[in-house]
Amino acid sequence: MKHEIIDGRIIFHPKGAITSTTAPEVERDIEKTLQGQKIEAIDLDLEDVNYVSSAGLRVILKYKKLYPDTRAINVTPEVYDVLEMTGFTTMMDVRRQLLEVSVEGAKLIGEGFFSLVYRLDHDTIIKVFRNEVRIEEVERELKLAKQAFVLGIPTAISYDVVHVGDRLGVRFEMLDCASLRDCFRDHPEDHETLVRKYAELLTTINTTTTLDPNLPDARVLWLTKADACAPFLSKEEAKKLKGLIESVEDRDTFVHGDCHFKNIMVQNGELLLIDMDTLSKGHPIFELAAIYATYIAFEEATPGNNLNFLGIDSPQVTTIFHDVLAHYFGKFDETIYAKIALVSYTHMIWWNQVNDPTNQNRHDVCLQNLRKRLAQVSDLDIGK
Repeated sequence: MKHEIIDGRIIFHPKGAITSTTAPEVERDIEKTLQGQKIEAIDLDLEDVNYVSSAGLRVILKYKKLYPDTRAINVTPEVYDVLEMTGFTTMMDVRRQLLEVSVEGAKLIGEGFFSLVYRLDHDTIIKVFRNEVRIEEVERELKLAKQAFVLGIPTAISYDVVHVGDRLGVRFEMLDCASLRDCFRDHPEDHETLVRKYAELLTTINTTTTLDPNLPDARVLWLTKADACAPFLSKEEAKKLKGLIESVEDRDTFVHGDCHFKNIMVQNGELLLIDMDTLSKGHPIFELAAIYATYIAFEEATPGNNLNFLGIDSPQVTTIFHDVLAHYFGKFDETIYAKIALVSYTHMIWWNQVNDPTNQNRHDVCLQNLRKRLAQVSDLDIGK
């Protein structure tokens, strides 16, 4: 039986039907392969298995007991039904075989830095990740989306993880939806209503409490970003920046982390989130700083970025952002704006080092603006 070892896990690839006749042979192959191996866990890749009898189930159960982290992966629908009926799906990690989906000819309705969103049909959209990601990361995002939905944050209802060529994607049920960006661009007469709903969505996100201990802490993330800025600042500036971030109130409320209008869908007048991979917890200043980065900071460093990436020119994007802040806070406040900007430029300098280190112009522009805001800001209290 073919096998491979990846990161301490041994992956077995049985084929055909695992019955009372073939199960002993499968077991002997596994035992022989495991001899002398330092293995942490087993994956049984059942992509080429079309049936598992009770004898086969006993083999799976044996290794589940010996290696508690044993998983069944790429499980065909027929075998999944057997595992579900016999209770195996409740006692171990069982992962269905991913459906193959094509987006050829599908309409592109949304676009972010890490993913593209297509409409497959009247009822379904699909989010396709641009880069290679592990299925565990995608499943984590779906889990977070379901958690947020249960807690009252409007998110699209997800179906499953799928393959789109060599990429992973997620299917969502979305009827007659458009991105919030498209609504702003194509229906300027609805600007005020859209701005109000956008601000209300942000308020809902930033006031919803999460008890998930596994969510990253936004303040901890930004302290790392402040450390990344330190080599480019004076000792006094670096100390002040870190002290300001450290002073931000600790909270257990959601921070979406990338809540720009291309990551939001509008369905029957309701705003729904479709991108949850940047979810964390913390103070809303980190939410607003991330949006500032997308709408303002990137455009400052690369004029024309708003039109090229967001599909709307800079004056309109700036107006949308200022009006959203005015609704969010009750009025537009330049002092609060300066505080959000300071936190945002901290993010931008870190982001540039990680994702585009050769872009010296962006680094220089953001560093200049960070120093400017550091000289203006004495605290990060935004009254929220």
